[in-house]
Amino acid sequence: MGKEVSIMKTQNAIRIVVTALALSVAGHASAQNITGQVVGRVLDAETGKPVVGATVTASSPAWIDQSVKTDDTGYYVLALLPPNRYQVSVQAPGYTQMLPRDVQVMIDWRIRNDVRLLSATAREGIPGERVAQNR
Repeated sequence: MGKEVSIMKTQNAIRIVVTALALSVAGHASAQNITGQVVGRVLDAETGKPVVGATVTASSPAWIDQSVKTDDTGYYVLALLPPNRYQVSVQAPGYTQMLPRDVQVMIDWRIRNDVRLLSATAREGIPGERVAQNR
């Protein structure tokens, strides 16, 4: 009878270890990021100062558009974007609209997309080939 108890204890210990390993692996799998981000700053092209409250939008035919506003430093984060190709555009009052930029987002990638916007007043005296820039 002592041998049977010992075998049962060993089997229970093995079950506990296997269960703990399975839960550990499942925890790691569920913690994996399956989205990407587009981050950057929006700055005034003439002064280099941040453009506060600019609207940055990521658009894709396969996904709902996502928009965010820039903070006090001109910084923005478009987070939780499923892998896809997006058109990223920027608009701000008093500035010319940035032409959309094609950005490929992959799982767990953080794409940097800094933008310099031209003020609408400065735009009037600038030749047609100069537009807002992505850097």
